Amino acid sequence: MKKGFSTIELMVAMAIMIMVLTAVVVVSFGNQSFLIGAQTTGEAMNMAQELLEQEQAQARKDFNLVNNIASTTEDIYEKAVYVTLLPDLLTKEVKALIAWDGERGLRHMLELTTLIANFETPVGANTGNSNLSGDWQNPVIEETVSLPGTASDIDAYQNSLYITLSKTANNIDSTFLIFDITDPSDPDLEGSIDNEGAGGTTISGLNAVRVSQDPASSPIKTYAYAANAYAANYSSCDPIAKRNCGQLSIFDVTDPSAPVLGTNLMLASSSAPFVTGNWIGNSLFYKNGYLLLGLAGAGGSGPEFHVIDVHNPALMFGGTHILFPVGSYPVGNDVNAIAMRGTYPYIVTPNSQELQTLDMTNPSALTLAGGFNAATGAGNGKSLYQVGNYLYLGKTVPNSGADFHILDNTIPGAALIELGSGMDTGSSVTAVMQRDYLSFILTNSELQIFRTDDTDDDGIPNITMWAPTPLTIPENSVSPIPEPSMDCEDNHLYITSNDSSGNGFLYVIKAGI
Repeated sequence: MKKGFSTIELMVAMAIMIMVLTAVVVVSFGNQSFLIGAQTTGEAMNMAQELLEQEQAQARKDFNLVNNIASTTEDIYEKAVYVTLLPDLLTKEVKALIAWDGERGLRHMLELTTLIANFETPVGANTGNSNLSGDWQNPVIEETVSLPGTASDIDAYQNSLYITLSKTANNIDSTFLIFDITDPSDPDLEGSIDNEGAGGTTISGLNAVRVSQDPASSPIKTYAYAANAYAANYSSCDPIAKRNCGQLSIFDVTDPSAPVLGTNLMLASSSAPFVTGNWIGNSLFYKNGYLLLGLAGAGGSGPEFHVIDVHNPALMFGGTHILFPVGSYPVGNDVNAIAMRGTYPYIVTPNSQELQTLDMTNPSALTLAGGFNAATGAGNGKSLYQVGNYLYLGKTVPNSGADFHILDNTIPGAALIELGSGMDTGSSVTAVMQRDYLSFILTNSELQIFRTDDTDDDGIPNITMWAPTPLTIPENSVSPIPEPSMDCEDNHLYITSNDSSGNGFLYVIKAGI
């Protein structure tokens, strides 16, 4: 009995020992797997954080640079960034996604998400979606709308489309139109008004428009600034007696269904009592409380470029009819287009030097910082778009030669350097827009789309055809009728153009399916 009992005890002891040893082995190898898993997860976390920080750095430079990053592989990890423009059109949701195969071939994924706001231009910003979606190799005209006059400019902002007419059939017709584009496929005319108000006396209207909000007002108000197309003799016209005597008009468009004309403003000049002759408002640019106004015309004197402080637009609304800019600069010609980065405005003119850079560090003492004169192809500066370190310049070219140029602007205020030798589109470039890696180029008769990113990493963007067949704009502009204009909101392009009789049209363009 005792021997049998001892044998049983020994067997039980051995069983317990085996169980303990097995547990020790399992825990040991489990800890090793846990440590390896923790290490790979930590590395994935660091990668995701770096990707988000990279996008935040891009946002500080330019909100339009916050874009998707295609999937790439680093060691065992696949990493990508997905960016979504939120409904306010001023905030982007950024997701960094890291994926890898772990122990036993198990698939692991880690996702970090953040929101990035357009803090560089919080009001009056471009509300187009810089992230491309859909088939932009085959764009289509989704909707065409006839306009009651000759279209001159367009600005899309916060689900509304603002269109100016430079000429109408009757002197009491509306020259400023507001469309609801909540549904881009069906633009709905919400409101309209004549820039002369009731009892207009001329058919002249407006040449350009830019819209922004006044965040200091309560409730927040929305204002539209429009360049006046009326060629009065500003040496003698009376802005009080004649409401369209002024190069700038201000509208309260807080209620799009009932826009209100506040004031038509005639510019005063530091070099003369007033900007004299027939200088009319021609181009506009808005950024962070400053409105940049360019004039055009002939036989006048006074500077053609003006900086206007609109930090508190309510003070200008309905007030004096004489406007004293905080700064002005004589460029010696018409101002066709304006862009700005930091404190440096870029002025596009028909001068032999098509692009001039001004230093606006002190708005009341503007100075010339540099410029650009194309080495390839004659022509006049016509259109401009700025994203990050690049300027995209369009020209009118009366002969063969490049009419589209990409300029390096890495250091604002420094010399502008052309990247590559430009491109000949075969027509004048009336408007240009950059979205991610594509350039949308509008001529008098068609929309051309090119890929213009640096695909071979040599520091020079390549210009290659993206849409094999340009999108024809059925009604083409004929001089002196205003040329086509273009803007973007979310993933739609909006284009205005005129036929040879001056009848205006709005085209809603979307990507192919």
